[in-house]
Amino acid sequence: MRKLIYKIGKIGEEEQLRLDFEDGLSRSVEERIELGFIPMKLPIIDDVPYRVFDRMDDYRKWAEDLPRWLGYYTEKNV
Repeated sequence: MRKLIYKIGKIGEEEQLRLDFEDGLSRSVEERIELGFIPMKLPIIDDVPYRVFDRMDDYRKWAEDLPRWLGYYTEKNV
C-alpha cells in the first residue's frame, strides 16, 4: 500500500494477481492483521455477554429463533 500504480486499460488476470501480491507484501504485519478482521454485530448472539441454560432443551428452544444464516439450526428446521 506504499506506492500507487496506475494501469490504463484492462489488465490481464495474471497481472492483476501480481499487483495484488505486491500490494499485500508491501504491508506490515500490523496492517495485515488490522485488515484481516472485520467486526460484525450478530443479532441475538451479541445481546448479552454470555448465556447459561439449565437444560439442553432450553438451549434448543432459544436456538430455534436464531436466523438460519448464523448456522444454528436443527435438521428438522431445514
